[in-house]
Amino acid sequence: MTDTSQRSSTDPTPAAGKGSWTPKRIVTVSAGVLGGLIILLFLIGLGLAVFTNAEATAPRIQIIRDIFIIIMALEFILIVFALAVLILQVARLINLLQNEIKPILQNTQETVSSAKGTVDFVSSNVTRPIIRASGFLAGTGVLLRDLGGIRRAIRRNGRGQEDDERV
Repeated sequence: MTDTSQRSSTDPTPAAGKGSWTPKRIVTVSAGVLGGLIILLFLIGLGLAVFTNAEATAPRIQIIRDIFIIIMALEFILIVFALAVLILQVARLINLLQNEIKPILQNTQETVSSAKGTVDFVSSNVTRPIIRASGFLAGTGVLLRDLGGIRRAIRRNGRGQEDDERV
């Protein structure tokens, strides 16, 4: 237990993990900064409307509004461009699947069925006859061995009886 506690106190990886910029942390910070900027602009506009002459600040606010409208239009154009790129990429993926991967899968299926036919042919025409012949030869060998054993047993018994009669 003390060994693991010493490792965790001297291990530099947990400290490095806390200070690194992960994508989740970047998105969170960016959203916070953007939200804070919008709130700050709203408060500035509210302060200008309340504490200054509205007729004098109206043209300034209109300019700021127009700038925001232009920025929103540019963002919209960027989003449309990104969607067009996305649609093109999806079309390329579908084309890839239809023209390259589908024929590869068909060839693979044909190869597997051909291999299955070959295995069936070899099994029925080569393997089974070899196994049958091997079994027959093994049985014949056992039969001959047993016959040889019977002969030896008969010879031994015949000699053993002759030896008994001599004595």
